[in-house]
Amino acid sequence: MPSFRHFRFHTSFRLLAAIALMAISLAGNRVAGAQAAEQRPKPGAAVLGNIPVPDNNDPSEDLTELSIEHSSLTALEPVPGGVETTDAYISEFYQMQWRAGDPVEVYVIRPKGVVKPPVVIYLYGYPVDADRFRNPEFCRLVTRGGVAAIGFVPALVGQRYHNVPMKEWFVSKLHDSIVRTAHDVQMLVNYVGSRPDLDGSHVAVFGQGAGATIAGLAATVDTRIQAIDLLDPWGDWPEWMAKSNLVPEDERPAFLKPEFLKPLVPLDPVNWLPALAGRSVKMDDAVYESNTPPAAKARMEAVLPSTAVLVRYNTKTDFDQSALQDGKLVNWIRQQVTRGSVAGNNSPTNNAQENAGAGRIDSPSQPHLP
Repeated sequence: MPSFRHFRFHTSFRLLAAIALMAISLAGNRVAGAQAAEQRPKPGAAVLGNIPVPDNNDPSEDLTELSIEHSSLTALEPVPGGVETTDAYISEFYQMQWRAGDPVEVYVIRPKGVVKPPVVIYLYGYPVDADRFRNPEFCRLVTRGGVAAIGFVPALVGQRYHNVPMKEWFVSKLHDSIVRTAHDVQMLVNYVGSRPDLDGSHVAVFGQGAGATIAGLAATVDTRIQAIDLLDPWGDWPEWMAKSNLVPEDERPAFLKPEFLKPLVPLDPVNWLPALAGRSVKMDDAVYESNTPPAAKARMEAVLPSTAVLVRYNTKTDFDQSALQDGKLVNWIRQQVTRGSVAGNNSPTNNAQENAGAGRIDSPSQPHLP
């Protein structure tokens, strides 16, 4: 598989989160183009749960801790970048920053006419850009039923790919990428709590791919996140690195070395998914999707809490009809986050339609039979 220094181009799938924007395309490209920047100092070693991890050179952020409870990360005043008002929603764009040299583009999309709506944070994985958060169909879908949405992209993805050598990218810096973005999720939960027009007591996260892994990981250390919907999370790292089609063949050997895999152990869903027992958790498995190997998917599903919801989509047509049609994919998380909220109690959502839209539900202990 070819590798390029100035533009990284590779097979992946486009994930769209509205009727058009939520479709999974199994063939796509890994894109992370940027100009070369200054080299990072070579990492030393720190400890996360007695497991060595790359040292962090920014004293304001400890990459050995998933929680930001004792972090010195401090959010600067958000810089507004524009507001769009429609008949159904109000979309606000901000540049936010809580670490040096890494401004984060954040979209806050509120349902019009709803006081203190609950919030779902949307986090898509690698590769992705922020275009979906500007799409009117997406904005209408995620604010339906009186719910606000917040969207951003992970570290080292899209506009956040900077200040690293060209040979480095999201997967080659997977530990840092995951932990930094898990911190971002928590900082955004803080932000939701600071806004009087959003309901900080009702917050959920919808994640896809690496974003799903990050969403669940953040929830393990932040109980303010009440519900998590995980679409095709990455995990079971030795299997994923050995067989995922997102990994270029010329780079794969380095990712299979113990020194690369060992720091990822505490970040593996196979290890932390059981910790979400008692929480509202849903896992969506697009079985036909090949970025995550089948054996890795099976191991993650096997450790889901017994109360979790598991939905499998065997084919692209199955996914289109069961998840994309009328935006059914986000019905479950909308239901979870509106429970007990003022906005949810007063919203005009058709509960029968919402329940029917949850898709085909399989028990985690009983695999779907074709």
